[in-house]
Amino acid sequence: MSTILSRSSTISSNPPNPPSFPSHGIMPKEITTALPFLTQNPTFDGRGVIVGVFDTGVDSLARGLNGDQKVVGIVDCTGSGDLLCKKVEPKDKALTTVAGPVTLPATVPAGTTFYVGSKRAYELYPKKLINRVSAERKKKFVDACKAPLAQAKEASDALEAKGDKTKEGIKARANAKALIDSLTSAESSYSDPGPIKIVVVQQSPDTHPCAYILDMEKDFPKGGEPPVLSDPMYAFDYNRDVAKFDDASMLNYCLNFETPTDDGIVLTITADAGAHGSHVSGIVGADLGDECMNGVAPGAKIVSLKIGDTRLGSMETGVGVVRALTEAKKRGCHIVNMSYGEASAVANSGLIADLIDEMVYKDNIIFVSSAGNNGPALMTVGAPGGLNKSIISVGAYVDTDMMVSDYSMREIAGGGTNYTWSSVGPAPDGMNGVDIIAPGGAITSVPEWCLQKNQLMNGTSMSSPNCAGCIALLLSALIQKNVPYNAERVKKAIFNTAKIVPDLNTLVQGNGMIQVEKAYEHLMSYKDELSEEVRFETTINRVATKNGVYLRQHDECNKRQTFTVTVNPKFGFLDDDRSIETQTKRVEFEMRMNLKLTIDDCDWISFPDHVVLMHNGRNFAIEVNPCNLPSGLHTTHLIGYDSANPNRGAMFKLPITIVKPQPLDDSDVAPNLGQMNFAPAERKRFFITPPTGATYCDITVKDCRSPKDDASSRLVVLHTLQSFPHTPYRDNEKQQYLYLNPGDTSVTGVACTGGVTMEICVARYWSALGLTEVSCDVRFRGVTPTPETVNISAAGSGTHVRVQSLVSDETVSPVAKLDKFETYLTPKDNKMEAKTGSRNLLLDGITRTYSLTLTYELNLEADASITCRVPSLNGYLYESAMEAQFIMVYDSSKKLLGVSDCWPDAIKCKKGDITIRLQIRHSSISLLKKFEGQVLAVERSLKSPVTLDAYATHCDMVKGGKKFGKRSIPQGNMASMHFAVPSRPKEVKEGDVLIGAVHYESSDSSLAGAGKKPKGWKITVAMGPKEKAPVTPKADVSEVKDERGAVEKMEEELRDWKVAKVEKKIGEDDFDALFDDAVKSYEGWLPLMAAKVKHLEKKRAEDWEKAVIEMADDIVKRIDTDKIAIWGGMKHDLTDGHVVKEKKELDRDKGILTDCLGRKCLALIGEEGWDAAVKDLKKWVKVDGADKFGVIEIEENKSKKLGGLVLGIVKRMDDGSGSKGGLKVYKKKDLLDIRETIYEELGWAWLVEYNRAWKVLEAPSDYQEFN
Repeated sequence: MSTILSRSSTISSNPPNPPSFPSHGIMPKEITTALPFLTQNPTFDGRGVIVGVFDTGVDSLARGLNGDQKVVGIVDCTGSGDLLCKKVEPKDKALTTVAGPVTLPATVPAGTTFYVGSKRAYELYPKKLINRVSAERKKKFVDACKAPLAQAKEASDALEAKGDKTKEGIKARANAKALIDSLTSAESSYSDPGPIKIVVVQQSPDTHPCAYILDMEKDFPKGGEPPVLSDPMYAFDYNRDVAKFDDASMLNYCLNFETPTDDGIVLTITADAGAHGSHVSGIVGADLGDECMNGVAPGAKIVSLKIGDTRLGSMETGVGVVRALTEAKKRGCHIVNMSYGEASAVANSGLIADLIDEMVYKDNIIFVSSAGNNGPALMTVGAPGGLNKSIISVGAYVDTDMMVSDYSMREIAGGGTNYTWSSVGPAPDGMNGVDIIAPGGAITSVPEWCLQKNQLMNGTSMSSPNCAGCIALLLSALIQKNVPYNAERVKKAIFNTAKIVPDLNTLVQGNGMIQVEKAYEHLMSYKDELSEEVRFETTINRVATKNGVYLRQHDECNKRQTFTVTVNPKFGFLDDDRSIETQTKRVEFEMRMNLKLTIDDCDWISFPDHVVLMHNGRNFAIEVNPCNLPSGLHTTHLIGYDSANPNRGAMFKLPITIVKPQPLDDSDVAPNLGQMNFAPAERKRFFITPPTGATYCDITVKDCRSPKDDASSRLVVLHTLQSFPHTPYRDNEKQQYLYLNPGDTSVTGVACTGGVTMEICVARYWSALGLTEVSCDVRFRGVTPTPETVNISAAGSGTHVRVQSLVSDETVSPVAKLDKFETYLTPKDNKMEAKTGSRNLLLDGITRTYSLTLTYELNLEADASITCRVPSLNGYLYESAMEAQFIMVYDSSKKLLGVSDCWPDAIKCKKGDITIRLQIRHSSISLLKKFEGQVLAVERSLKSPVTLDAYATHCDMVKGGKKFGKRSIPQGNMASMHFAVPSRPKEVKEGDVLIGAVHYESSDSSLAGAGKKPKGWKITVAMGPKEKAPVTPKADVSEVKDERGAVEKMEEELRDWKVAKVEKKIGEDDFDALFDDAVKSYEGWLPLMAAKVKHLEKKRAEDWEKAVIEMADDIVKRIDTDKIAIWGGMKHDLTDGHVVKEKKELDRDKGILTDCLGRKCLALIGEEGWDAAVKDLKKWVKVDGADKFGVIEIEENKSKKLGGLVLGIVKRMDDGSGSKGGLKVYKKKDLLDIRETIYEELGWAWLVEYNRAWKVLEAPSDYQEFN
């Protein structure tokens, strides 16, 4: 026991009892009444309910999720964990793998088939985990380099001190320095290969397949005994097997097996792509035996359906979502939670949207999804959650318990609120966008690899599973009470009993906070009301906003309008159920409905009070007159009630949203939004119509507090947005988080379009404390170019642009810069195939997905980052007509360099040949065939940006005369300019297009902001055929006139043609037949004999060395070497035709001479005569540093034990000089083999293992497949 030597006198020996911890905020359940519901009904805790979690994957060993049968299914729907294992025949009770042999188990059933593959663990690890593990491995690697590096430096210093001037001494010193360089380079250029997993799949008759997962470094040590296969791992679905990759990572994984095919068997190694999915699952149903820490529905089961593709850093893909939908149905899920989403161009549109509708309306699976984290501006709900009518879209709320326990806030100023970033409706088609709100934060389960058991996360990603857990409680009750339900019945109960949160707009909270107790009461009270199951499809006669009245632009907000509302009761999915039971329901259905608004004082809306509704629907008219409304946001809903039972709540709701901008005044170019004092979490919205011709504005936000009173910062959010048809909100928004100190001023430049309503939302961040007082000024500026996008053709004529200043006087000084270029590729190959396995069937279990794989080829003359674009598909995911698009890029060794999807990122590539493969998926072959010729755009950065010159007149442009310079344009006037075609950058080819931006406004230091439109205007220049440089007449240096006759010339041409044909067959089986035929006529012809030497060396048949030496010696004897030597030592008149002819012949003979001497050296490697052969070669050519003779250089230094020099040569070839065209062409694997041999000889064991790992990764046997 420790002895306390001293203690502060200020510490009380009897501390007061600490206050109790507000644990209910850790996993918020009281505000939704989930906790009191569970207290009253402990068995309705989610048991009997299966929740499918569409996410990054779930760690079934995470705290609260590791109970018996809690996680009942784990599926990687993305394909990122797929490994195609190839069939291998055992030999001598062993199998061959890329890491070495493995010994079979002692007992193997007859008829067993084995498959082998390898997988880089980092392809399965989450990014955060890679960063942690890689840092640990790098430290270990660097530490291993230290002692050998010190020894190498000591040895080098000793050799330098010795000062040996002999050739051998100079070489020894160079070798010592090369060893230092190799170690230093290995340390500085360290790139962690990560663990390499060797996989053996065993498929025995009448049993489930199993796999053995081995680690290359641990189980296959260099020179060690082959590992014996033991401890097989079975599929999670069969045996619930879960394993850990290693103690360093703490990453758990499980397996699934696809049906074997002729290509092999696909093993899916499923690990989570992030902690997000486990946290979401913990909110849904973690079971910890603690009512405060438990998930919302601790009795519910979880099916993990991984849609976050690890290859994309956990971004979802179409493949992942579509497969997850199928798996959710197949595995009996009652609820799906999807805490994912993206901005979308269109609502309620696309293949995925259609499949979700089918799942909800036909299969009665309740789909819950996050609304998005992109607020506080309007119209920021994402897909699928906020843009699909069949989904329950959930916003995020933070209550006071959460503020205290989760966020440790020192004071609670304004009570609960929604988070500032929680997305806000409406959807572009008029839907409300947010249906419900729920607590948007929790401290709960995370995977073991996080090295903590719980973590705080917040977002609508957290509110959605809280809502899903609440629904699981309701379904648990219904199932146990044998009460039938469908998705619509549950949605009505939730929406009609939700609790409206004061001071939050309906676009923020939808129907309000979900209330489990009241929803349960509703479900039980109206369980016999068949109309609760009817879906009332409500639309208006407006194509753009058919799902709600949504007026936003100035003109439409200042006129009276009439809309036809159609309410159509739907029975089942697509109304396609023709059973007598459903048909009878249709016939019998009739409801007398009362209509009302959710806000009583909306005198600007006129509507009928009643409507009698039958199957096939009814229409009625409403009138909206917003003319007298003040500027700002106005929302309400037209609601239809059952007049016979109005307490049931709304049967349908039609959203009505008016965003009325401030009065239009083109002369008001600098509206002042005034000084604002914010209540806690308050948002202030301003709707302004930018004046005609405005292209950008500067928004100035100033903190109005006095530094004397307060020195702390305040977090204020500025969010602007304009809405355009078929355009996702992200393309026209600007969101800035401003940390302002008293007196600070922040200026934000925002691109805008004149005449289109712009929202400017200024918000006090939800957790900001203290007085928040700011002022906000807006200044519209800009000039309007015609055309807006400048496209300069390949004809080289330049282009003409007019700019007009409509807003105010402007100074223009055009600056056009091109910094990227695109190359356009057509497919070299295409392959259509049916995707096998049940995972590639759609929801109906019958319709199969097909894929079209297009292959493109590109040669890079320098290292580059490339972005592969498919304009016809990019930018669309949930609203896409196709199931998926995916691109994979490989180098010439088939190594995967990177991937991209509908939002392509740059992929780093080394110079050389690369292969790009694009896969498009859909169930329709005819639709896929339309893409068989799809052109691929490959974008790269220019080495140096290209500036386009602007001229005042066409004449000046043509002559290269006076530049445009700087000019003032009075308001309402125009200026004209001409852009000349730039010179072609060296790396750009014919047909490429240069891409950049042009800024017309002149930056002015007197302006508040940058003084120009953010990002400028797009400009492109198409590159036509390269202009031929003028030819300068030179002296006639042609050979002397050929006086031979036509027959003699023809014989020579025939000889050269035959020799060329023979040379093309070098290394092939039919070479000898062609050579034997040619040699009959041209015996002794040196090019023909040289081709034979090349063939012998390349084919390497038995005794090839002897044959090469003999023939090389014969050729050398036939060459007049003295004449070549004398010629090389003299100067010659190359204007003399006779001399030119002689030079051409001697150059040919010298090339043949050195090639044959080099191949003779290859035949003598390790044999007597090697040194003499190399000496002969060096008489005629410089070997050291010559890529053609790299193999000679390597072998010579290896023979002299100069390993450092060998490593230097390998590095030179590997870094780009290569060996193409050399006596021996080294592939990546060959260089790695040489490097490994030298490392072994030097005793650098850690580098041997490092090299072995990269050898597996750098030279795969085939292209990695898509999924």
